[in-house]
Amino acid sequence: MKLQTTVYSILIVTLFMALLLVYINRRLVKFDPLSKPTGIVLLVIMFAEMIDKMVTEKTNKKIAKYLTPYIMTIMAYIFLANIAGLFSLETPTSNYSVTMVLGAITCILIEVYAAKAKGRKEYIKSWFEPFAPFVVLNVLSKFSTLLSLSLRLFGNILSGGILMSVIYQMLASVSELIPVIGKFNIFGVIVAPVLHFYFDLFSGAMQAYIFVILTISFIGKELPNKQGEE
Repeated sequence: MKLQTTVYSILIVTLFMALLLVYINRRLVKFDPLSKPTGIVLLVIMFAEMIDKMVTEKTNKKIAKYLTPYIMTIMAYIFLANIAGLFSLETPTSNYSVTMVLGAITCILIEVYAAKAKGRKEYIKSWFEPFAPFVVLNVLSKFSTLLSLSLRLFGNILSGGILMSVIYQMLASVSELIPVIGKFNIFGVIVAPVLHFYFDLFSGAMQAYIFVILTISFIGKELPNKQGEE
């Protein structure tokens, strides 16, 4: 059975992410808390503070203590996956199985924190509100969250990749009209950096940011009056 090309990209991005986390961990272990942070240590601290502030605002300090590491990891992974095209790799997030798994993890976390906030009895009861037959609609609403998260990320990344391919082909056709050097995609070389900056870097970062913001917001919505805030 032939594997999809995105499978290799998924493995490469995942391996790179794992090695990056190991490297960052070693740098943080060796870092002297009394010294001024620089380089990768400074970037990680700034990133952690930004994410922790976002999570705390939508949830509370107690939950942020455990949720922030996940949000940091998932945001970094999605961003790296989104910019994989810059390194001649298939974009992992253009494969729906990847975005569906990411969405499923978020949905599980939403239900876990909802159960903790409401208590077991109230949580089970909420599935049958306002009337018992509404359990079907409540179940469907949970799946709608999964579809919304996964399809939004998948659709935006896939459409960006398709659009880039169409533009490359169009520019190649225009370049062929130029004598002698027309065999080379001259216009593609000129226009590509600008397009990649938007579709890979800017759009990739924005999609990662939107995904984590929605994740935090959905979880925060399940916490009535930020229960458990310290």
